[in-house]
Amino acid sequence: MAGKLSIAMVMLIALTLSGCDKFGGKKGEGEFSKSMPDFGGVKVVEVVAEGVGPTRNAAILDALNLAVQQTNGTPVVGISVNSNGSLAVPGYDGDFGLTNTSVVSATQGAVQGFEILSEKEAADTGTWRLKLKAKVNKYSASASTNLPKIAIARPRTHEASYVIGDETLSANAASQSIGAAINGSLSKSNRFFVINRAFDSDIADELSKINDPSTNPGELAKLGQRLTADILVLPEINRLSYKKSTRVLRNSGRELNAYGGGMEVTFNVINVPTGQLIMTEQFKVNFPNTPPSVYGKQQIGLENVQASLAILTSQFTQKFILKNFPVSVIKMNGTAVVLSQGQDILQVGAIYNAVSLGEDIVDPQTGQSLGREEMAIGTVTITKTSEKMSMGQFRGNYDARQFKPGIIQLADRIDTPAAPASATVQVPAQPAAVAARAAVAKPATGAQTVKSATAPAAPKRPAATKPAKSKDPFDDDSEDF
Repeated sequence: MAGKLSIAMVMLIALTLSGCDKFGGKKGEGEFSKSMPDFGGVKVVEVVAEGVGPTRNAAILDALNLAVQQTNGTPVVGISVNSNGSLAVPGYDGDFGLTNTSVVSATQGAVQGFEILSEKEAADTGTWRLKLKAKVNKYSASASTNLPKIAIARPRTHEASYVIGDETLSANAASQSIGAAINGSLSKSNRFFVINRAFDSDIADELSKINDPSTNPGELAKLGQRLTADILVLPEINRLSYKKSTRVLRNSGRELNAYGGGMEVTFNVINVPTGQLIMTEQFKVNFPNTPPSVYGKQQIGLENVQASLAILTSQFTQKFILKNFPVSVIKMNGTAVVLSQGQDILQVGAIYNAVSLGEDIVDPQTGQSLGREEMAIGTVTITKTSEKMSMGQFRGNYDARQFKPGIIQLADRIDTPAAPASATVQVPAQPAAVAARAAVAKPATGAQTVKSATAPAAPKRPAATKPAKSKDPFDDDSEDF
């Protein structure tokens, strides 16, 4: 009896667990899972269409052409109607008959099958008219294709390479630094469909495999889906140098080395269909100068320059994104708010003025919008950031019952932003021996040199013959450097 009871209990437990998931809840109740990423794809749709032709096969082709064109925008490729009404299909001899089986290969996978709903041949003319339901392969693009499409042109450079002290930076490397920074920032903003032309040859190679006979014919729907840009960003490196200047002293033959330079980059944003210049921004940076010295060392290297190029590019992308998509409050729960931009734009701890948007103001002369009225309502402090959105705390005077997503925007930042670590130019340390020599030989002031305790005092020049200090430090042949 006990054994039968144990078996019954085990079966009862098994039946109970079979209706539960591994966390103990019943299947279908309170299920929550992250949605699959949307990359687009091919799916089969059913389309009803009518066709007319001198023969039954010609009428079927006419209907299939209409069904495919309604679905994908282009008719069936490769099949044509001969003068006698028969079908000409590449790779087949004689009259070809379209059937539910042969249509897949004949249409190169565009149609997976069809069903005749009605058909009739005119007795007087012999013309066929029919209606069919076709299964057509349709490529559904991802939702991101609805975003503004933007492409980054290869940065324009005026030199093949740039002198960075004792090193050389190729124009290609400088361009790659800018292009990678723009593509990365705009992609992470989730506000643009970024078209990266750097991978065009690889994409073309992959798409060419679709025509391989071993590939599923349904994949053919992926062809003809490439998109072009609405907006083109064209960077231009106007100036980039960190040059070394050297002069040999006449008395000792030693070299005085000095370094200095900077960079200037312009970003142009163009409307591709119209050619209109939408935005142009110029950014500059000056590298730290090294005064003339026999111990003068290069303070800026290739890594520093490439990092500076990335920082300037980041400043541009942030300005471009915020101009077109200001940071707005998309959810409000008491004083807790969710913001529409992520960690590439906002920093934890930053404090911004918050404004409530009012009526749209229109220029009566041009009819163009000048923007919306803004009313200051308080501040928002950023408390957490993620890739695509951020969280914050609102402080101010606003009736949350009036809230609608987007009605509150962030304005000026009012705290003092910390300088990013990558923006600091790292100065390489001098070797200990060189630093020790510099401590002894380098002048303590502009007019006196530190002398050794055992060395005789240097004779002073007569005041009348002492040359005036030149603006060019290289004009003084003394070794006071």
